[in-house]
Amino acid sequence: MRAGRIFVVLAVAALGLGLFIGTAVAGKKKKTAVVFNSGSPSVSGKNVKARGSLKATGVCLVARGIKLFQTDASGNVLAILDSKSTDSNGNWNASGRIPSSVPANSQLYVQVKATKRTAGKFVCKAGFSPVIPLTSK
Repeated sequence: MRAGRIFVVLAVAALGLGLFIGTAVAGKKKKTAVVFNSGSPSVSGKNVKARGSLKATGVCLVARGIKLFQTDASGNVLAILDSKSTDSNGNWNASGRIPSSVPANSQLYVQVKATKRTAGKFVCKAGFSPVIPLTSK
């Protein structure tokens, strides 16, 4: 009977330690916001250009993956136009070509995603820009 109690106490201690370590490994989650610069995005013919920056903790700005999507009005992805990374200050610049399958004179929308990244003890969450309608120049 005594050996059974010792086993239960050790099992409970191991579970408690596992929960503590699991929480410590997960890290602190940090939000990410994707912002377009003024005058961005723009379209000229079938070419789309977008510039902007990330709003996040300093360690979450460097070398974040950025994807420029063509979407419909509700945000459903129709095509990936470009993939890049941010500079050391969280600034990004992406450009791409609208697929030829898109009918002329149709309303175009774009969205940018910053990918999830782990930086030291921080987990930088993925972030999305709003869906932006494109206007031709």
